[in-house]
Amino acid sequence: MNNREKWIRILGEEYFSPSVYRDEPILRTAASMKNYMPEKYREMHRIAHPNGLHSLTPEEIFYRQAKFMENFEDDFDYGGDFFRYFPTYQSMSDLQLRGYFSWRTHVRRGELPKTSLSFVFIYLYELINGIGYQTPEEGYAIFKSFSDAYSEIDVRIRRYTQLWLRDYVIYHGLDLSLLSDSFDLDMERSIGVFSEYTHVSDDVLFSALCACSSYKLEHSRFYRENETDVREIACRAYRAYAEYYVKNRKYSLFESLFGKPTTTTYLMFSSAIFCPQEKHPDAEIVIGPYTSFSCRNGKWTHTKLWRVNDSKRQIGSFLRAVDMEMRKAVNYPHALKSTPAPKYLHKIIAECILETQEEKRKQAARVVKIDVSKLSGIRAAADVTRDKLIVEEEPDDVLPVSVAPQPTTAPEQEIPFGLNETEACVLRTLLCGGDPQSVLQGTGQLLSVVADSINEKCFDTFSDTVLVFDADMPCVLEDYADELKGYLL
Repeated sequence: MNNREKWIRILGEEYFSPSVYRDEPILRTAASMKNYMPEKYREMHRIAHPNGLHSLTPEEIFYRQAKFMENFEDDFDYGGDFFRYFPTYQSMSDLQLRGYFSWRTHVRRGELPKTSLSFVFIYLYELINGIGYQTPEEGYAIFKSFSDAYSEIDVRIRRYTQLWLRDYVIYHGLDLSLLSDSFDLDMERSIGVFSEYTHVSDDVLFSALCACSSYKLEHSRFYRENETDVREIACRAYRAYAEYYVKNRKYSLFESLFGKPTTTTYLMFSSAIFCPQEKHPDAEIVIGPYTSFSCRNGKWTHTKLWRVNDSKRQIGSFLRAVDMEMRKAVNYPHALKSTPAPKYLHKIIAECILETQEEKRKQAARVVKIDVSKLSGIRAAADVTRDKLIVEEEPDDVLPVSVAPQPTTAPEQEIPFGLNETEACVLRTLLCGGDPQSVLQGTGQLLSVVADSINEKCFDTFSDTVLVFDADMPCVLEDYADELKGYLL
C-alpha cells in the first residue's frame, strides 16, 4: 500500500477530490478593510429606493432606515468629521455611516465619546421617532439622560433638547410634572390670581406677586423687619394700580402685564426630522389657566399669554418701588436707588402708604385699652401708700434689689441672595472698607472666584454685577452700596 492509498483510507477519498471546496481565511489588506461595507448597509441604502411609483419623503426614508438599523452595532474607527444641517443617513458617506453606528454602539453601552454635532442630532432624531426603546416613558428617560450628559460636552444641543423634551412630554401625554424645566408651573398657577385681585385675600395676592417677580422681596432687610406692613401696602398698592388702569387705560393691568391669550398653529419637534406613524388622536393638554396645547384632526395649536416673558420684570419693578417708597416714608437709613417704574406708580404707592398710616393713627386714637388684671395690683399699691402716710415714723429705707435683665440672643439673620457664610463675610468687609483677603486666609479660596460667585447670586435681584475689579481688588459699585448695606449690615 503506497502513501496515497494510506491517506485515502484515513481521510476519505473525497478529501482528494478536486471538486470539493473548504473554508479558508481570506487575507485582506488594510486598504481593503477600510473600504469594506457590511451587507446591512447595502440593504439600508436600498430602502431609500423602493420599487413602485410611490416616492417617499425624506422623513419617511429616515424613519424606515432607522427602524431597519434599530438594533445594529458596528465597530469601526472612523476618526473623521461630519457636518450637515438637518443631517440624515442619506447625507452620509459609507465611512460616515460606519462612524455613526460605531459611535451609537458606544453610547448604548454607557460610554459618551465626543463626536461631530451632526452625529448627535441624528441620534436625537432617532429618539424622537421612537427608535431604541419600547415605551414613551423609557424613551423620555433615555432622551433626558443623554441630553443632560452630552450638553456638558457640547452646550449647543441644549437649546434644541429643551424644546424637544417639552414636545415629547406633550405629544405622548406624559406626567406634566416633567415640564417643570420648560414652564414655571408656580407662576402658571399664580397668574389667575391677578385677574381676580378684588376677590382674593392679601395672603393669596401677595404670594402671587412674589412668585411672579424678578425682584426677590424676601431678601430685603426692610421687608424682614416689617413683613406685615410691607404685605399690606403691596396688596393695597396693586389694587390701586389695577384701578388706575380701569379708569385711565383702554386695557387692564392684567393685559399690560401678561397680554391676552393667543392661539397659534404649533409644529411638534420643529427643526428635527420627525415622521409620525399615525395621526395623533385629538387631545387637550392644559399646562395652566392660560397655557395649553391642543390637537384636532392631527393638527396642533398652542395657546398662551403672549407677554408673560416680560411680566416678571414688570412685577419685580412694582415690588421694588414698594420697598423703596416705604423706606422713604419712615426715613429708613438704607434707601434704595430709583427704579424704572413710572412716576405715577410711585405716586400711587406713596398715597397708599399715607392712607394706611392715617388709618392706623385714627384707629390708635379711638382705642382705649384697659388691662383689668392689673386693677388689683393698683389697689394693693394704694393701700401701701396709705399706710405709709399714717405711720408716725418712717421705716428705714429699703433699697429695692434690682435684677439685671438677661441678655437676649438676637435671632440669627438669614443671609440674602443665597450667599454662603464666606461670601457674605467678604461682601460685608468690602462694604466696611476692609481687606477681603483677610477673610479668605486659610480657606484656600481665590478672591476672584468668590467675587464672581457673589455677582452671579446677586444678579437676580440687581440685574447687574455688584462687584468690579480695580487693580486686582474687588470693590462695590456705588449705585448698590447703600442697598447692600441694608441687606447685610
